[in-house]
Amino acid sequence: MRSRTTAQARELKGAIVAFFGQSQKSTVEGLGRFSEADWRSALWWLDISGMAIYCLDRACQLQMVERLIPQSIAESLKQRLERNRVRIDALHHEARTLAAWFEGGGVPYALLKGMTLVPESVADCALRCQTDLDFLVPRRSAYHAVHYVRRLGYRLYAKSGDTLEFRAGQAGPPDLANMYSVHSQRALELHLICDGPGESNLLRRRVARMFHGTSIETLSPADILVQQALHLLKHLCGEHTRLSWVLEFHRHVQARTDYPEFWSTAQSIASEEWNGDLAMGMALWAAEEMFGKANLQIPQQWRPEVLPARIRLWMERYARELFMSDSIGSKLYGLLRNEVPGHPEDIRKQKILKLIFPLYLPARVMEPKPHERLTERLSRYAVELDYFFRRLSFHILEGIRFGAEAMRWKWAAIRCRQ
Repeated sequence: MRSRTTAQARELKGAIVAFFGQSQKSTVEGLGRFSEADWRSALWWLDISGMAIYCLDRACQLQMVERLIPQSIAESLKQRLERNRVRIDALHHEARTLAAWFEGGGVPYALLKGMTLVPESVADCALRCQTDLDFLVPRRSAYHAVHYVRRLGYRLYAKSGDTLEFRAGQAGPPDLANMYSVHSQRALELHLICDGPGESNLLRRRVARMFHGTSIETLSPADILVQQALHLLKHLCGEHTRLSWVLEFHRHVQARTDYPEFWSTAQSIASEEWNGDLAMGMALWAAEEMFGKANLQIPQQWRPEVLPARIRLWMERYARELFMSDSIGSKLYGLLRNEVPGHPEDIRKQKILKLIFPLYLPARVMEPKPHERLTERLSRYAVELDYFFRRLSFHILEGIRFGAEAMRWKWAAIRCRQ
């Protein structure tokens, strides 16, 4: 739902973002003046934006936890870190197991995101907010890949374009605490790519890396950066985007500043990807807008002034608001989707109105248990009913907001052309 934080909490969120790029003196002055109540009001945003543990880690790096963060809040963040460390270890164990099975079964693959972002984007995977595992496999190997995923205890949950979504375990009532805990339900996605020479280059360029003594195939370093940008673009064109993804991209750019060969390769890869240059330009714009100028001579095709005028206008009007919002979702992406060129083979081409006002029921939150008792069934129905009305309220309120904003956007876009 829309943000209901206090003005002080909104100032605190701004100070936290600035915290990742300012000097020690500015940090103390910016964060030290906020109360425990302000921090508690901002905790929801810290969690849904993926910034909670990053904030604690930044304070630890500066050895200023006691001076900057109230003790009870610091303890709460430390508990999140400890729970998240156990959860990430469990995810990594599954990733290593599945990778070994893929290797043994002759399934070409690459692990996406997660541990592959170490050390450029994040020093320790336990600091990341990771909800699932992602593997890239060729379409011709999909049957065998699915076999190994099911062997690990997963079942097919949904199919969206070239992505197969799997779930394992029993889902419980939605709980934000599950973000940092080894909870009963796990998720895994297989991303299928065509066997044509163009798209299979991702797997041709893959490299083997060692993680906890296990060799795992990952994307090439430059591919990882470009895929981070494409991932951010995908979510900007959807309901929810995490600020932590922008921070991770910004850190990756900073880590690769003095590697001209890397940037030459990244430019070549981005030019091959559909909307690759656009994604890199938008990601660099967001990274510099939120966390300060990157120490990089930005290639001409990624410079802010080269972005299409209407896309840059959307970023200037809405991007920061979305990154700083307490809302899990927004409909403003509908305005951006009209401006971003769609892939010729993109099966998700839909009229914006169908995205803004969907005519289908939301996916089930909980699956029925085997031999479910009456009390358990009623409890599950209560959760599903609550979720249905929350989604209905979201669609109505955000739909009204979208309609009003669409009119303002129309006039702003006209002035932009002038």
